[in-house]
Amino acid sequence: KWPPSLTDTQLETLAHHATTYALSHGPTYLPLAPTQPPSPTSAIHAPISLLPAPVPRSLFEKAQGLQSVYNTLYARVATNDEFLDQEMGAELGVGRADEFVRTLWKGWKEIREEGIIQ
Repeated sequence: KWPPSLTDTQLETLAHHATTYALSHGPTYLPLAPTQPPSPTSAIHAPISLLPAPVPRSLFEKAQGLQSVYNTLYARVATNDEFLDQEMGAELGVGRADEFVRTLWKGWKEIREEGIIQ
């Protein structure tokens, strides 16, 4: 039977463990505020699911069949600097509206132009 039936105590325990794990291992962000304090005092974890969602086998197999095509698309996009500069950049792309992305992308372009030295 899905989803499994959980007592309130089990659900609270599961939520506590999942939230603790997400805050210490996953992406977090600061709560919205008119101004941020010099040192953040709280964070919000990215949305999570406590229980996996069942997927029909036929859809899972269809997704598996598309994986190699998706991998190729992903690799081509990831290595297309001109496309990414257009879509992520400060002039025309996401960076035009999102300061965080703009700053991140400008930094990446500087590194890319100087050459990556490790």
